[in-house]
Amino acid sequence: MQQHRARGPAALRFAAFLLSTIVPASAWAQILLPPVKPPPAKTAPAPQPPKPPSLRMPGPTSIEAQSIEGVPDLEVTARGQVELKRDDLTIYSEFLRYNQEFGRVEADGGVRLERLGDRFFGSRLRYDTTTETGVFEEPSFLLRREQTARGSAERMEVIGRNHVRLIRGSFTTCEAGREDWKFEAAELDLDYEAGVGTLRNGRLRWLDTTILALPSASFPLERQRKSGFLAPYYSHNTRRGLEVGIPFYWNIMPEMDLTLRPTYMTKRGFQLKTDFRYLSAGYDGEVRLEHMPEDRVLGISRTGFSMRHEQQFNPNLLGVLDLNKVTDDNYFVDLSSQVRMVTLANLQRQGLLQYTGEIPRGSYYAQGRVQRFQTLQDPLAPIVPPYHRVPQLNAGFTRNEIGGWLDAHVPAEFVRFTHSTLVQGDRLAFDPVLTAPLLGPGRFLTPKIGLHQADYHLSRTNPGQSSRQNLTVPWLSVDGGLTFERETGWFGRNVTQTLEPRAFYVYVPYRNQDQLPLFDTTLADFNYAQLFNENRFVGGDRFGDTSQLTLAVTSRIVGEGGEEVFRATLGQRYYLRDERVGLTPAAPLRTRGQSDILASVGGRLQREWSVDTTLQYNPQHSQMERYGVSVRYSPEIAKVLNASYRFNRDLLHQIDISGQWPVSPGWYGVGRYNYSLRDARLLEGIAGVEYNAGCWVFRALLQRLQAATQTTSTAIFFQLELEGLGGLGSDNIVTLLSRNVPGYAVTNPRQGHLVPPGLRRPLPFEQVF
Repeated sequence: MQQHRARGPAALRFAAFLLSTIVPASAWAQILLPPVKPPPAKTAPAPQPPKPPSLRMPGPTSIEAQSIEGVPDLEVTARGQVELKRDDLTIYSEFLRYNQEFGRVEADGGVRLERLGDRFFGSRLRYDTTTETGVFEEPSFLLRREQTARGSAERMEVIGRNHVRLIRGSFTTCEAGREDWKFEAAELDLDYEAGVGTLRNGRLRWLDTTILALPSASFPLERQRKSGFLAPYYSHNTRRGLEVGIPFYWNIMPEMDLTLRPTYMTKRGFQLKTDFRYLSAGYDGEVRLEHMPEDRVLGISRTGFSMRHEQQFNPNLLGVLDLNKVTDDNYFVDLSSQVRMVTLANLQRQGLLQYTGEIPRGSYYAQGRVQRFQTLQDPLAPIVPPYHRVPQLNAGFTRNEIGGWLDAHVPAEFVRFTHSTLVQGDRLAFDPVLTAPLLGPGRFLTPKIGLHQADYHLSRTNPGQSSRQNLTVPWLSVDGGLTFERETGWFGRNVTQTLEPRAFYVYVPYRNQDQLPLFDTTLADFNYAQLFNENRFVGGDRFGDTSQLTLAVTSRIVGEGGEEVFRATLGQRYYLRDERVGLTPAAPLRTRGQSDILASVGGRLQREWSVDTTLQYNPQHSQMERYGVSVRYSPEIAKVLNASYRFNRDLLHQIDISGQWPVSPGWYGVGRYNYSLRDARLLEGIAGVEYNAGCWVFRALLQRLQAATQTTSTAIFFQLELEGLGGLGSDNIVTLLSRNVPGYAVTNPRQGHLVPPGLRRPLPFEQVF
């Protein structure tokens, strides 16, 4: 078999040697190399009967050649530039014998067969046009499917329209002229009908290096899901050491699968990870279980469990179950490399049922929920665990256009709050609201009146705190605004500029709330949306007294297609009396007559540039309380630079820089630098490279993470992704980069129009025969 010299940078050839060292070329049974497995099909496909032999009525057969002899209705022999055509089948050769009675073709001398875009070339062909089977001697081939593939063999058996078997052959998705990776095998079976490739006595080669020896193996074609062992993966982390695993994937049925990931960590020991997914027309869910019999560092058994189930019993009734549990506070710090998992403080466990319905000009709902939390404590930064809701019952209805002008919304809630150390009790609350919206072209006016009513039955109260309490707070608000428009120009574009003044008034009388518990309430964050909210608290235990007026103005630049190009907003709240209700009796109260000034400017200034700036200015002390600036430059796919600066007085002072950029043909640099100036420490740093060779992609990544107050974690990831098959190495690099680098794009997406311009090809590739 002809050998082709694989091309690639010297560093990557060394990486291939390193990969073959870490993953020895030893015997593997049923090795499967799929891409990241797609979710199961949304609905179960209807059962299909077995396909019978081809019942198509064959079309006429035409033969052209320099000379033709024989009996036309029985058998003919053609010589010299022969071309046979029948339906979607074309055969070219120097010699051809065609038996029309049995539909058999014998061809010799530079034979080429084309069928449905597939091309086969060899020295000799024996083919049956009625069964679409045959034998090719010394063929090379090009298969144009979802993923274009090619290869060669000493002998090829054509088993059907979508099934071939190679004897002593090779298979790759690389373009002609390079074979950076390929399967070589004594027998290689490609069944596109089943979406599975199998091989016997083979090996996987990358950059002239054997990285896997495969006595018997199978792999998916066209990114199909298939049971079997997945590619080995590995990473290195300072908390876990070298981590290696060989996952097993069980495609139980089209709507259900299970992945088992036995893993070995050199510092911690063995761990088994399982991921079970299921899906139906009315429900779906996922169950994950991780278990480590003994952690070598701590000397204990460690387990993590999560379950999410969502079920639509009928169009009106929805059920949700969300369960999460780990055995110890440092579970994610030690055993997870994902930021969103490392920084979790409260693991939720809840079950929910919700019923919704329609009434004339309105709707109603009823919901029941039980919610508990497991709080993971950092000894250097302890937090107060939240209350459990056992249970929480909500109900309400909305009715619009009552009398042709009035809207009503009437929610009600009952919650039993429990806690291991704090005050416990029940809360029954009603919050009816009446709205009379007055709308017109370029204007709106929305008066509201509402009532907050809450009754408490408490236990384990503080000294001097009554076990029976209630709160009744009426309120009213008026929200109004205007919109002015004018046509103008913006960097040579025809746009519309708006001017949108807005005023919002709220009145809430004072009610003493010092003795009420704090079950689920805190002070709302002061932001632009909060300027137009009646209550400065979030939750049901406090309703702030006030008489206040908010004035704001917004100007927008809107493109011809309706897209917002630019936005500038300025707003401030004016207080007509001092506040008296605080979160706690000792909480400081506002006494000044105006709030901080909020301003925001942002938009897509040009196609490549987008900017977003927000600030909170304290006019009393003439200082900035909070501001942030973020800029993104993205001229095309896989070219993005992000920079942001965030400041919150006494709380936060950070810079965050990230990006992805081509550094040379095929090479992309990617990284993130998130640094806390206030604490003088790196929160997260990422540095990596990605090399796209066309039919394979190599990614390498170094991550340093602040996992806890005084705990850092450093990890190294490698991934080799073979186009159309899957990856070797770390399997979560793309997820990690997508989460940490806004605008990150893989350089080998399945959708061709998302490929970076510098890597696009007009066709998958051509094969010259």
